[in-house]
Amino acid sequence: LAARDPRFWRSSAADVSGISICCFLRVCKKQLVCLQSQDRCLPGAWSYRWLAPVTKQTSPFSKHLQRLQKLNQQLEEKNGEIQQMINQPPYEKEREILRLQKTLAEKEKAQATSDVLCRSLTDETHQLQRKLASTAEMCQHLAKCLEEKQRKEKGNSDDQIATERSNQVFLQLLCLLDNETSLQALICNLREENRMLKQKVAHVEDLNAKWQKYDASRDEYVKRLHLQLKEMKSQLENSDLMHKEIFRLNKLLEEKMNECVKTKRELEDVKKASEGDNERIQMLEQQVLVYKDDFTSERSDRERAQSKIQELQAEIACLQHQLARRQDSRDTSSHFRVHTGNQNHLYVQTNVEHLRGSSPGQTGTRRTNSQSEQASPPGDNGNLGSEGRAQGELRCPHCMRFFNDELSDEFLKHVAECCQ
Repeated sequence: LAARDPRFWRSSAADVSGISICCFLRVCKKQLVCLQSQDRCLPGAWSYRWLAPVTKQTSPFSKHLQRLQKLNQQLEEKNGEIQQMINQPPYEKEREILRLQKTLAEKEKAQATSDVLCRSLTDETHQLQRKLASTAEMCQHLAKCLEEKQRKEKGNSDDQIATERSNQVFLQLLCLLDNETSLQALICNLREENRMLKQKVAHVEDLNAKWQKYDASRDEYVKRLHLQLKEMKSQLENSDLMHKEIFRLNKLLEEKMNECVKTKRELEDVKKASEGDNERIQMLEQQVLVYKDDFTSERSDRERAQSKIQELQAEIACLQHQLARRQDSRDTSSHFRVHTGNQNHLYVQTNVEHLRGSSPGQTGTRRTNSQSEQASPPGDNGNLGSEGRAQGELRCPHCMRFFNDELSDEFLKHVAECCQ
């Protein structure tokens, strides 16, 4: 009853855009089953008219399905290669990185083609929806025609042919439903595969980024290793230089130690020589002390001699005063002579010999002379004095030079000069 109602087909045609094709085809299938159960059939001309374009549209879908299957196989192969590459050791991954970039570009192209195919499939599904809507309208028209023909041609013999054709149409609709379900399944599979491919591409891009980071880190590590090698080489060169420097310093140390040994020996020799020099210095110091004592004694003797000389000079002054008096007395009495020269001579001679005998160099000779003079008997002194008085001569107490009594001034000058 619902299949005969044209409002059903209108509502179903209006709701095609809101519901899925599979549901609509299922509803159509149910309506056809109802028609078949009521022994209602469609004319053969109408059935072939609206089923022919549908059968024609199924052929490109099979081609697209074959292409999609091939692409799916290729993607599975690429996925297997990617898994193998991930499981490969690091040094083989480095070899495969360039090939991965190429495969990534190919996969991007394949993804673009799959997107184009999906778009084409969506366009074809829209076209099928439109055709189904047109078929729904045709079904409504056919339902009206069936109602009219059923009224006019009740009990005709064409019922058998109509039933056969209706059976064929029913079979074709079943095939269409199966194809539609397979197409929907393929579309779902393609979408799922597209999603998986996008995930794999993202994973591959992530791996590529990781490999790029790994390459960058490896390059940095290699650079660090090169720098370390350069530093090690420079350190080796520096170590060679240090070894040479150490060898040179060891030689210098040996030379310095040899020089130290030589200097020690020289110091020992110098010490030995200094010991002898010290003994000599001690002897010289003792001699210096002796000389110092001699010098002090000689100096004291000189001081005493100087004091004696001053005393003698004073005595000489007295003598000069006495001589002046005597000259005055001589003028008064010419016959009277006082021979004081011999007397003073003896006195001055004894004093001068005493002073000269105190010096270390002439002590022996002067003392012997003084002793010999002192040892001479007093009778001789008396004779000499008498002779001096008789002759009227004066004698220097130092050099024993005789002067005339008349030359008293010269005698005094001579005594002063000689005693100095």
